[in-house]
Amino acid sequence: MSLRPERRADEGENVVMTISAQALATRWQAQYASGDHSRIADTFKLGTGGSAGLRPHELLEAALASCTIIFARMELAEQGLDDTGVGVAVEVEREEAVSRFRYTLILPPQLEGHRSALLARLERSPVRTTLSKTLEFAPGGTE
Repeated sequence: MSLRPERRADEGENVVMTISAQALATRWQAQYASGDHSRIADTFKLGTGGSAGLRPHELLEAALASCTIIFARMELAEQGLDDTGVGVAVEVEREEAVSRFRYTLILPPQLEGHRSALLARLERSPVRTTLSKTLEFAPGGTE
């Protein structure tokens, strides 16, 4: 399996993004990649594994947190404001019928007056938009 996935647009102009993953020699570890970037995902199960990387569910939280902070910074930049001290914390609650992503926007006191504008912008972030849609899972081609 190649760890250099492609990005392409299908005939409907939708962008298809591919992340690939490959098992590593250490139990429960996987290397995932997109283009020239790769990292390790890891978990601890049945007394083996470790903490060499984020656990798979943490990758979902990291995707939302990363997109959220980038969008917050874009909003602040458009307003000519300094984004020093801005942060986001994300946690996921997995229940029987729903997965709930909770995020906290962390602002320094001088930016508190911009919280509502930032939260409004964050509702339109690409990762949040993607995770808010109905998700489908289907097998792809074979290699």
